[in-house]
Amino acid sequence: MFRITGILALLLGLAGLASAQKLGEVPRAAPSPSASKNKVLEWTSREGRAYWYRLPAKISRKKPPCLILMLHGTGLNHGWSFWNYPIVRGRFRPDDIVVSPDGLTPGAGGTYNFLQGKKDGDQIAGLIKAFKKRFPVSRVYLYGHSQGAFFCYWFAGAHPEIVDGIVAHAGNVLDVSHPKLAREKVAIGILHGKADAVVPVKCAYRTERIYKEQGYKKLKLYVVEGLTKRTGHWPLPAQVLEMFEWLDRVTVSTPAGAFAVAVSELNEGKPAPDLSVVANAAKKMKKLLKKYRGSDRAALKEKLTSLEAFLEDTATSLLEQIDLGRLAQNDPEPPEVSRASFRLVNRPLSDTPAWIKAARSFQASAKKQDKAVARALKAFGKRESRKTFAAAFKVLEASPLADGFAELRDCLARAADKPPKGVTKDQVDAFRSREKATRDAEAEARRQILSALTPKVASFRSEHPDLFPPSGGR
Repeated sequence: MFRITGILALLLGLAGLASAQKLGEVPRAAPSPSASKNKVLEWTSREGRAYWYRLPAKISRKKPPCLILMLHGTGLNHGWSFWNYPIVRGRFRPDDIVVSPDGLTPGAGGTYNFLQGKKDGDQIAGLIKAFKKRFPVSRVYLYGHSQGAFFCYWFAGAHPEIVDGIVAHAGNVLDVSHPKLAREKVAIGILHGKADAVVPVKCAYRTERIYKEQGYKKLKLYVVEGLTKRTGHWPLPAQVLEMFEWLDRVTVSTPAGAFAVAVSELNEGKPAPDLSVVANAAKKMKKLLKKYRGSDRAALKEKLTSLEAFLEDTATSLLEQIDLGRLAQNDPEPPEVSRASFRLVNRPLSDTPAWIKAARSFQASAKKQDKAVARALKAFGKRESRKTFAAAFKVLEASPLADGFAELRDCLARAADKPPKGVTKDQVDAFRSREKATRDAEAEARRQILSALTPKVASFRSEHPDLFPPSGGR
């Protein structure tokens, strides 16, 4: 039976189809706390693909929203989720952030597909990290329909450190990895219409069996009765809401779970561990431990101490590498690689005592620069013109420490491909030269950071062999 809220969602969703926003007519605005609330907005991923998103009416750090990514099926686009679910009207997860991107593989007639693999995976992971940079987020959920569901299964196995649960609707599990972290952390919701004539319901039963055999801790199969072969593959707003409510119940964060995320990221199988994932896990673990009263609290506090020591040791090592002194404003030619290194590690190391002590003044500068970048992105997003291009480039030059530096550069790069009216070749060439210099510097900065980080990770693993079994826990 439909729940009352599900019936309302379904009716409002269907009614909204007649007045749905059209592609190319949605206001553009970079995701930020100052963006319009409870409205459909558009922005562009680093891969150059447009996506729509909706922010809740209020965003609180005391009660952070969930971040939900809605992934379309074969031969569709980012408008599909908003056209089929009452997202903008606030009847579909009104307290959460909802994002609807395109797949990256072109389909027929200007449509797109999500394919299991690094290309699409990097875009979704990048969107998750981008929104988590800008907003407080409690949990990350993925919903995928049809081919989007196939992709959700794959993504949950490939990136369990950044996803808490999925709702895979009318899909099938194919070549999916099942690491220990995914089996213990990620909730797998399987939704299928019994009369689905496109992806047979036997795929759902097969998928459930596979996840049971793999030992997943959080698993739910929901087969919807009463549909016809014509409607069996259609969107199901009411049932999707029920599945999200199930995710809410089973994805409760614990200190041990947060520590498991950090350990997984420092696993030997990770060639380039993401410091942001480790630092965020440590921060979450510390917060959760304040109210935790389990019998293993003391042991978990020791683990947190070891994690914080690793981050402090890493910060000290990276400070030796990054010449912060040459980043001072009175240095006429600060090294581009040092600027890039600061941008890459400032956020994950921002809470470590060593970094705070050494980089406090630069952090203050970075915050001011971020505000300027946000204003430039807002203006450039509303209207691309000769004036906004020049103004954004000026801000980019003046904001080398800003966390949003790369996003502003990417926006300018897309505009430079098809310059706004009035933008001269000299302006484009000047930007391209600057763009190349910063990208080259970032590549070298990543190489140097990884070179410094690798021995620290190896040392942490050797000091805690009980956390890293020979198989790596995969």
